[in-house]
Amino acid sequence: MNVPNPVRVSIVALSLMCIPALAQNPAPTVTPAPMPEPTATPAPTPPVTATPSVTVTATPAATVTATPAATVTATPAATTPADTSANPEQMKAQMAKMQTTMNENMAKREAADSARTANMDAEQAAMKSEMEMKHAMIAQMQTMSDQIQQLNDHITALSAQLEAGTAKPVKSHKAKPAQ
Repeated sequence: MNVPNPVRVSIVALSLMCIPALAQNPAPTVTPAPMPEPTATPAPTPPVTATPSVTVTATPAATVTATPAATVTATPAATTPADTSANPEQMKAQMAKMQTTMNENMAKREAADSARTANMDAEQAAMKSEMEMKHAMIAQMQTMSDQIQQLNDHITALSAQLEAGTAKPVKSHKAKPAQ
């Protein structure tokens, strides 16, 4: 915050002291921004006119204090009647309802567990089937690789026979006697 006028700073400081909650904290100090060094450039000087200075004084208007409006206390909601011993039929009904709810939850949990187990078994069977299929594919590729190697060997043998059968016999020329 660049505050060009020191009067504004004093007004802010005085107004902060008027609020009791903020009066405990010291007023913030503002360091002025460094001014650039002046350069020597001649400029025409304007005519000087006198302006009256303004003096500002601040007085605290009123003291404000905060008081809580009401006190709130939380009480837990009753889950069971306060006096269950007075009515044993009501207590039996609540216990029966609670037992029924627990039995239903256990049945749901067991059904979910059996469904989860069935799903895991199906996934394991699928993984086993997939592995068997991969092993079968690898065996088939190995067989094909062996067949390709045999064909390459056969081609090499036939090429050697062909070269041997088509080769022209080389006639040996006797050297002529020099005369």
